Amino acid sequence: MNLLPGPKLPSMKNTCLDGLSYWGVYQPDRRIDFNGFHWASPAGGVLIDPMELDQAGLQELSERGGARWILITNAEHMRAGPALKGALGATLLAPAEERERLGDLAEEVDGWFSAEGGLPEELSSLIEVHAMRGGKSPMEPALHLKPLEAIYFADLVRSHESGRLRLLPDPKISDRAEVLLSLRGLEDLTLQAILLGDGDGIYNGAAEAFSTLLMGD
Repeated sequence: MNLLPGPKLPSMKNTCLDGLSYWGVYQPDRRIDFNGFHWASPAGGVLIDPMELDQAGLQELSERGGARWILITNAEHMRAGPALKGALGATLLAPAEERERLGDLAEEVDGWFSAEGGLPEELSSLIEVHAMRGGKSPMEPALHLKPLEAIYFADLVRSHESGRLRLLPDPKISDRAEVLLSLRGLEDLTLQAILLGDGDGIYNGAAEAFSTLLMGD
């Protein structure tokens, strides 16, 4: 089954975090990659906002343990979620506050989560959901992968230059004060890495990079 015909897509890249890999699709207009992540977690393989995979990518995913779960963080990041759900027989989960924005794609969702709960028990012990408000979504979930001491941001935090974090552009921020309040609620987390849906993540000096982001705003 080819999820995306045509040229071969990028292969998954290993990270310094145990069981975590990612792959990106370059966006020429922004000069950054849009990324999807795979975590071989104790609860089974987890895909986060997955980008498209071709047949070779599916084979590689299988060699990495496959995927039991697919987590989507917002309507615009549904991406290859439905196709991979069908190909892998995975359970697709999405934020409850995105149900309306998903429109007909909401039918693809097997379960809804929020910062108050909703993740299956196997995942809720590993992944903590933090509500980020003030961006372009009613609530963007920041996913804290607790065993990895890593946090994933879909849109609100991004990187357009490797090694430097920045916020979503001002025209897409609905309430800047609310954004900063949400982000400052994460300051007590121990972070070894910051994973990004848009741009290059931070795998060294993550805490310092996050503090620099907040001080700059």
